[in-house]
Parts: sequence; structure tokens; C-alpha cells
Amino acid sequence: DGIAVGCCAYALYGNQALDAKHEHESSTKPPMWTQPLSPYLGPDYSYDEIRSEIEAAMPWLDVELVTSDERRFEIMSSEIESGGVIAWYQGRSELGPRALGHRSILADPRKKGLVRFINESVKKRESFRPFAPSVLSEEAAAWFDLGEDTLDDVSNISPFMSMTAMVKEEKRDLIPAVTHVDGSSRLQTVRKEDEPTYHAFIETFYKNTGVPMVLNTSFNTLPSEPIVETPGNAIRSFLCSMGSIELLIMGDYVIKRKDADISRLLGEKRSDGILVPASNPKRAGPINFETTFMIAGDGDNVQPSTRVSMPNRLMHDERSGGWFELIDELEGEILGVCSGKVSVNDIMNQYLSQADDRTAQDEEYQEILFGNILRRLVRLYEHSLISW
Repeated sequence: DGIAVGCCAYALYGNQALDAKHEHESSTKPPMWTQPLSPYLGPDYSYDEIRSEIEAAMPWLDVELVTSDERRFEIMSSEIESGGVIAWYQGRSELGPRALGHRSILADPRKKGLVRFINESVKKRESFRPFAPSVLSEEAAAWFDLGEDTLDDVSNISPFMSMTAMVKEEKRDLIPAVTHVDGSSRLQTVRKEDEPTYHAFIETFYKNTGVPMVLNTSFNTLPSEPIVETPGNAIRSFLCSMGSIELLIMGDYVIKRKDADISRLLGEKRSDGILVPASNPKRAGPINFETTFMIAGDGDNVQPSTRVSMPNRLMHDERSGGWFELIDELEGEILGVCSGKVSVNDIMNQYLSQADDRTAQDEEYQEILFGNILRRLVRLYEHSLISW
């Protein structure tokens, strides 16, 4: 991307070596660029588009509208200060190879253990992969060796996260999550004039911690998939992190993954004494089942395996053909009856009716069966196959 843009700039504006030629050929010439081109050139999704995607995913999300930037930034800063990982989706997406604060996963650079956690649990890749910081441009020289002796202005030396510098030796232990093994770091300098929103958030974190930067990596959680683009991409990637990303910030929305509400599923009394009617579990869309069998030895050991495909579910993953492995036959049977018209008690009674009278009346058997049904319903919910 950078080479393509550079070639266009060269063809349009030339350089100093061509000044004499331009003067002979034309009395006027286009002005040279005086500052870096904005990298935020992707599509700009409207409030209505973002809201529509959120509403479609509401069974799996807890959403809070926070219109105050100051309060929203405090929520974000508090989360990463406590060791959490957040995803930020704002404005137009970035052009080029780096996430620069509009489609980013953010964390605390002071916490070394986050390198392994984000790589293995969030990004699902090799644990040694390094991470980069986004640093306030006015504070960068205090933390990194930027060549102040040879350059006139180092305040915005790396706006595209394209430059590597050595972390100052006395600062390395303070930001281990963004300091490579050789003491270097590929930093992004963030100026208030260029990116006021991202700058204001990092300022909030700086005020709270004394560290003028955050760990920044691209917002994508599924191996081999690119950085998210649309609001729907962002919600899907967030859910596929399976809780390893604590918060998703989309515009003014602060979003958490909703836990499975067992009390709503069963219909229990609230703290105010009001009885909430039971909700029936419902599949997220049409579903395809596929069962295979592995036979070992003389045929006495037959091991069935069932997988399902549901293209309409939020976490559908086409890379594996869209298939999702079920843990056992019981989970498949439960998914099959989740039509929205059958309650948990109905499912329970169906299995009790298949047992002999003595077994069906055994309280321990009933407790085990009930627990097995609930655990599978929760798992199906967590993977967006059902809701209630």
C-alpha cells in the first residue's frame, strides 16, 4: 500500500531533483505535500449502521451508551489498567499494514504477561510474537532513542507505526509488553492535531498511570483473518474471542459479552419478588447436521462425531467449511429441539420419559441429567447457536 501511494505522490508532485525540469516545462506546478497523508481512508459507517449490527447481536451483548468521551475513556483506561484487554472500533479504517487506533486491540504495556495472553488466547497464534506501542508524540523522546542529535524534529517520527527505535534503557522495565528482546520497539507516534480522539484516550491512560502509551495490535481474533472492517466484523471478532477481550468500544457504545442468563431460561423470582416467566431456547437459524463414525478394532468400539453448520449464526466461520464440532450426541439432540417452543422442563421430561420408572424417579439421576442439559445449553449459547 505504501509503495502504491508513494508512486502516485511522486508522479503527481515530483521531488526537488525535478524542480528545474518543472520550471522549464510549466510556470506552475502542484504543491508538494507538507505533512503525512492521513491513514484513515477506509469506509465511514454511520451511527444507524453500527446500531443495526448491535441490535442484531443483542441476545449475546450487554450494551451501554456512553456519550461523554471523558467517561468512556476512563472506563477504557480502568479496564486495561486492571489487566484487561479491549477492542476499539472508531471512524474510518486504516490504510496500510498497521492498526493505528481505529481497528485496534489495546492493553497495558506495563504488564509483560499480556504478551503471551494476547497471542495465545486473543489472537490464537505463536506466543512469542511482539507488540507495538502507540505513544503520545510529545512524550516519545523521553521513552525512545529517536535520533534527536541528527534530526531537527522527532515529535512525530512514526505516525504509521513504521519506525523501530530503541527503548531507553531506564524505561525498559516499565513497558516490558512492548519492548522486544533486543530492547527495540516499533512505535506509533500519535499527535493531537492528527488524531485527537486516540490522543485523548492515551492522555487519560497517561494521567492515571504515568505511562504515555498503550499496547496496540490489530483487531482480529480468528487465525488468518484480516483486520476487521465493518461493524458486523467487529462484533463477530469480539464474540469469537470467547471473553478474552473484556470490552468492545464502538463509537459511543461500550459493549460486554453477555453471560448466559440461567434464571431467565428457567423462570425464577427476581430480587423484587416478581416471577420472570421461563424463556425457551431458540436456534439462531437453519442448521445442517453431519455425523460420522470411527470404528476401531473388531468393531466393538464405535465413536460417533457430530458437527453442525449454521450460516446465520454470528460466529459462523467459513474457513472450516462453517462446521462447528459438538461435544456429544446429547448436545446435538438438544440443539435439534431448540425451536423456541420447547422449554428446559420439556426437554428434561422428554429424557425422563425414555428412562425406566425407577431411574426416572431417582433424584440423583434427575440432578445429573438436569446439569448436563443446562451445561450444553450454555455452551450452545456461548457459541451463538441458540439464544433465549
